[in-house]
Amino acid sequence: MPGKLVKATALAFLALASLAASSIPDAPRAPDRLPSVYGPGWSAAHADAKNTDYSPVTGARNLTRAWQRSFPGSIYLGATNDATGRVYVTTNGLGCHLHALDVATGRTVWCSSAVDRQAVASSALLDRDGHLYLADSQAMHSFDADGSVRWETPIVGTPLSAQFTPAGNLIFITHIGRIYVLDRATGRPILPPMELIPGAPVTDDTRACMRGTEECPSSNTLAVDLDTGRIFFTFWDKGAPSADIRAMQLDEGTSPSIRPLWKNESLPGGSATSPDLSADGSRVYVGDNEGGIHALDAATGDTIWSHATGYAAGGSPSLSPEGLIMPSGGGDGGLMAIKDLGDRAQRVWTKDALVNRGIPTQAAGGVAYAAVSTTLGNDLVVVDTATGAELDREPMPGLTLFTVGTTVAPDGTVLVPTITGDLFAFRPAQG
Repeated sequence: MPGKLVKATALAFLALASLAASSIPDAPRAPDRLPSVYGPGWSAAHADAKNTDYSPVTGARNLTRAWQRSFPGSIYLGATNDATGRVYVTTNGLGCHLHALDVATGRTVWCSSAVDRQAVASSALLDRDGHLYLADSQAMHSFDADGSVRWETPIVGTPLSAQFTPAGNLIFITHIGRIYVLDRATGRPILPPMELIPGAPVTDDTRACMRGTEECPSSNTLAVDLDTGRIFFTFWDKGAPSADIRAMQLDEGTSPSIRPLWKNESLPGGSATSPDLSADGSRVYVGDNEGGIHALDAATGDTIWSHATGYAAGGSPSLSPEGLIMPSGGGDGGLMAIKDLGDRAQRVWTKDALVNRGIPTQAAGGVAYAAVSTTLGNDLVVVDTATGAELDREPMPGLTLFTVGTTVAPDGTVLVPTITGDLFAFRPAQG
């Protein structure tokens, strides 16, 4: 699912070497300001409005396993976390489908059955006021920090995680292609839902969303440029030969509207990757299902470069402020590193012996975290993004198959959920 892992076989990893952006012509630059609507911590499915899968927390180079939790059913996406020490994870087993945990111990603080099992398609979105936003197949729900429901707004289709707009409203696209913009405080629609495929039938089976194929037109999390109001998302239009990535302009003024800007039909076979925006918003990165990753001009949609990874990525790529791209893996490919050099991409290093089984995450300090295959399961490895050197390795006991998104809490705790319903927490090692 959005930012999701494609299949129970495997996912591969890309880590990137650190080159100074100032020495690279036309390379993305650091942002001038940080978004203010998002809560501190890993507050969105892919960390932030730009879907970067990057943490500004200085990452620990040596970890130790702190705790493990097992939940009924599966987990499809990475956990989100806040600055108060809470971790939020969605599941599709019996009972609760939204869980709030203590990051220090893994114990349940509260859980909610107010959302149905399709809530597993999204990560809880957190705002600066401590409120949560999570959709299922029936409605978008907002929760207080204690788990009580603030409001519920009926929707058609199942979103694959939500984002905030520049004005602080809530925006999301359901899997059948309906765009909603809701008032964050009340759930009231800011404008009527936009149907990208008018009259599209509602399907309950969202398994096609794991691959981003025609049966699930909108199968990823949209990215938002909080400076311009542009939104970016992948889409497979009815009858189209392939998926595309497109941009639209959101206007939240006196007459709110969404209007198309461009689309780029460069995603053969579909896409299982949510688009990423560069730090300055000038570029958007996305992968296809035939082993390509593409950099596009965010203003025009023109392709700047394309790079072959050799596999269909099973989740969104991780992107550092300096343009270090770490695509998720697929098949049995090894860890690799790609650098955006402005007019082209460069493969920096490849570690074939490290077969990635999850969505990687970069953190400040030049480290990255990835799940890699072992004989019977997976280990979490810490790698140096400049060289790919392995800095630490921690086992994840059990039949974990593959992981579905690695996140970093404000205290440096690394959280790794698996498709089999396990959640592992690793904290920085002492000494």
